[in-house]
Amino acid sequence: MTESAPQSAPAALPAGVRDVLPVEAEELRAVEGSLRERFALHGYREVMTPVIELASVLERAQEGPAAPAYRLFDDRGRVLTLRPDLTIPAARLVATRMAERTGPVRVFYVARAFRPPPAGRPRPAEERQAGIELVGPSGPDADAEVIALLVDALTAAGLEGVRIGVADVSLTAAVLGALGVGAPAAGRLRGALAARNFVAWRRGVATLGLAEDEARLLADLPTLRGGVDVLSRVEEAVPEAAAACARLARALELAGGRDGGADVGVDLGVLRDWPYYSGVVFEAYAPGVSEPVAVGGRYDGLGARFGTDRAAVGFAIGLELLHRSLAQRSRPDGPRRGVVLVGGLGPEADTARSLRAAGIPVAATGDDPVDADAAADEDDWRYVVRRDGPGFSVRDRRSGERFSCGRPEEVLPSRP
Repeated sequence: MTESAPQSAPAALPAGVRDVLPVEAEELRAVEGSLRERFALHGYREVMTPVIELASVLERAQEGPAAPAYRLFDDRGRVLTLRPDLTIPAARLVATRMAERTGPVRVFYVARAFRPPPAGRPRPAEERQAGIELVGPSGPDADAEVIALLVDALTAAGLEGVRIGVADVSLTAAVLGALGVGAPAAGRLRGALAARNFVAWRRGVATLGLAEDEARLLADLPTLRGGVDVLSRVEEAVPEAAAACARLARALELAGGRDGGADVGVDLGVLRDWPYYSGVVFEAYAPGVSEPVAVGGRYDGLGARFGTDRAAVGFAIGLELLHRSLAQRSRPDGPRRGVVLVGGLGPEADTARSLRAAGIPVAATGDDPVDADAAADEDDWRYVVRRDGPGFSVRDRRSGERFSCGRPEEVLPSRP
């Protein structure tokens, strides 16, 4: 679906970014519109945060070294950042501009995030995302609402075969703590898990000097997936993780009653790469793409870093990944609805207005019918319409039919 051509040096783009041409742009906007509609139906309201933030503000949300980001300076010498993430700005906005809200806060966004791609990895530097944040509620019922909304939104966008893998970072932390894994080793293991490097995870476990049963459980932990029954093995081996297992099981139980039959289950290999996550974490997978089309989780401590301590959970959908998966389905046959109108730029301007008022897209051309035919072929419009005496001649590119009519704005809307 992506149209591309070799680029000479004068037209080169930075690594990780690309142009989006008309067909894909139109499809992306349709996906965005569908997601906006589903979010609004669940009581979420749109917010917009700036593309540029103060680096010092964003770094409040991070632990350890600053995350990779595009940085620049303002005229006062302050370091600015192109937002590398959309959860942090949304949390800042809710914690500051909506701090007086006493009930649950439900917001959504459709925006772009920017992160330098790692060297040698084909990762986009600019990502279009749509996401939601539920701020206030802290229990498994809130986690279930967000997971179920993710399934509903993806399904409404046309995605089939949605699969959601759910884990809990507090469960992983409880297991590591109960087995006496120190902070440096635990950090290395979490890094391996976030990178999906299970070989590095197992190697790290092998260096810990654990008892055989403990080492086997910890080595297998990221591979445990399925129904809530897989949590029983963890709970039996590590009683200290029982509370986290129970919370995760309850969230899955509640989500199962709301998810419309999607495949939602345990996947203890899920661990987000942003350190602010504190509880349930999840990823959505779809046919045709190798990366999760959506990621999310609970981040209860993030609001406090901006002055308002409130629980929160949310997700972000990668719009281009979702679009790529949707593109695997066969498209409807035939050209798209719309008219190329000969003379629409001049003597037939009134006719163009009448067609648009009837809800029919019009691509107006000059008086040359050859130009009109070329425009219809290149952009795949269904009809070519031109003046013919007192009425109009119409060519239907879908059926190949040619016919005459008096007022195309009255005839074309009713055609199948």
